[in-house]
Amino acid sequence: MSKQRKPNRIMELYKKVQRFLLHGIWSMNLDELPPKLKWPFKYLRVLLLALKGFFEDKVIVKASALTYYTLMSIVPIFAMAFGIAKGFGFERYLEQQLTTQFKGQEEVINKVIVFANSLLARTGGGLIAGIGVVLLFWSVINVLSSIEHAFNDIWQVEKPRSWVRKFTDYLSIMLISPILLIASGSIHIFLATTVTSIAEKHEHVSYISPFLIDMLQFLPYLLIWILFSFIFIAIPNTKVSYKSGIVAGIIAGSGFVILQWLYITLQIGVSRYNAIYGSFAALPLFLFWVQISWQIVLFGAEISFAYQNVDMYEFERETTHISHKNRKLLALLVLSTIVKRFMNGEKPATNLELSVNLKIPQRLMRNLLDLMVNCELLNEVLISESKDIGYQPALHVEHLTIAFVEEKLDSYGFEIEPDIPELKQVKQVCTSFTERYRELTASTLIGSI
Repeated sequence: MSKQRKPNRIMELYKKVQRFLLHGIWSMNLDELPPKLKWPFKYLRVLLLALKGFFEDKVIVKASALTYYTLMSIVPIFAMAFGIAKGFGFERYLEQQLTTQFKGQEEVINKVIVFANSLLARTGGGLIAGIGVVLLFWSVINVLSSIEHAFNDIWQVEKPRSWVRKFTDYLSIMLISPILLIASGSIHIFLATTVTSIAEKHEHVSYISPFLIDMLQFLPYLLIWILFSFIFIAIPNTKVSYKSGIVAGIIAGSGFVILQWLYITLQIGVSRYNAIYGSFAALPLFLFWVQISWQIVLFGAEISFAYQNVDMYEFERETTHISHKNRKLLALLVLSTIVKRFMNGEKPATNLELSVNLKIPQRLMRNLLDLMVNCELLNEVLISESKDIGYQPALHVEHLTIAFVEEKLDSYGFEIEPDIPELKQVKQVCTSFTERYRELTASTLIGSI
């Protein structure tokens, strides 16, 4: 009997834990908990929401696609990085850092560096060189666009950047990323040498120099965290809070550093496959490293989204099955709020402001705003102070009656009408009912409700 009870108890415990993680933790009011319990439960919620997104958003499939794009564009990307590094006089440091980062893959990375330098050398001048530069930029922008698409999918952003914003934003990413990569591998050595030199000249500094040198050992990790945080904040085509980006950057950056250590450790076993793969013995492990690296990056994006939206998730769980009636009601509420702000001379509201003020989850709010933009009820505008996207009416407010808005919302999308008499009868009844309802709401302005 005792042997049968033990599996039953384990199963009961498993079901209790499962119920708590799926339902219990989301029904708790964290504001009523003491601080020492509130924060652990909040971060557990963030982790659960990120894991949920990891599987629902098919991150592994996205990572595989990005691995393919990486392999196809690795030479142009390295050529661009070396071109930028050469402009600052850092090309040797970049080469050393890449060799260090890919320790054990010297043969692969050296070939990539040779190809990249060869490609860069051919873009020296003339018409052919000009075409080469264009293709070089296009290759880099293409892979960055693929990364943005994956990030936007996680954030439920349907519209990518415009080509102008792609050029400006991606250029900043291409400039900052190589500099941070170089700095992460060399700046602590430079600063440690500087501290030692100063300590030799000034005796009072020598007492704290060992402590300073030990602290500088953490500087490469700090720069990796900054690089990842910058990626999570800059790449999605939406407003990502600094706190969400930094939290995700620390977690994903730490995961990347651990992966690097495992990658170097596993290189010991590569020699066993030399007889099978020959000079390509390191290639399977390199592909594995690229795949897992992208999974870490995309999981970091899931963490940044989860951290920013965890407080809204209790309500957000039900928004995927929201009724058509409720969706239309919320769309009218959002449009009414935007119209009133416009009539009062206030600046255009952003997705985040509307989400917080109206207590509507960000993903649902974004879907509603995109729907009304596609229906030509709203226009997107760039807010110059913060460079956020705001929303304002696309038509004169006197034209925005409830009847007009509902007709626009109901008419959006494709229509399928089989040529059968039954459909004509149903359509006639529904049209008659709709026309009566819209006669009652034809004079009710959306800004007056």
